[in-house]
Amino acid sequence: MAFEIRELDRTTWPDFVRIMEKHDGVWGGCWCVEFHLQRGDKKEMGISRRALKEKLVRANRSHAALVYDGSDIVGWCQFGPPAELPARMSGFAKLGETAPDWRITCFFVDRDHRKQGVSAAALKGALALIAANGGGTVDGYPTSTHGKPYSSSFLWAGTESMFAGAGFKLLGALGKTKSVMRKVVRARR
Repeated sequence: MAFEIRELDRTTWPDFVRIMEKHDGVWGGCWCVEFHLQRGDKKEMGISRRALKEKLVRANRSHAALVYDGSDIVGWCQFGPPAELPARMSGFAKLGETAPDWRITCFFVDRDHRKQGVSAAALKGALALIAANGGGTVDGYPTSTHGKPYSSSFLWAGTESMFAGAGFKLLGALGKTKSVMRKVVRARR
């Protein structure tokens, strides 16, 4: 299946809202802001997650590779520098690694388009957008399935095999089912 990749921005925001609303804000109303928040922010936010996401998008502080099938978004991959996505960065201390230039924090695939390669297309699209924005080290935090079947709902961070297929190398484990994988992406002019 041939998908088109577009970056999340002011022009694609209405399409993003449409898919978010179809899925009730995704994962209990996350609106893909969880990784934008630092500890304590959730209680202090004061505005809705949707409003926060829109504010971040309009300020060019929220990035995603949106996967389109025709005029509809069927999935995406959220990415950004650690300053934009500061949540869950404590694992680097125990791995003895420096923070990356970019993070790939989560994926979402429309329930009507699962098992069609949408996540892999989103990852490829995110890497191309990162290259267009100067490249650098890119980390992902995929699920280590250990060959066991997983519900696609729990694979919001992608899988090790998908990241390995895109050229990422394992840095270490962040627990029993999460790992850190890294790739260097060259800038594309």
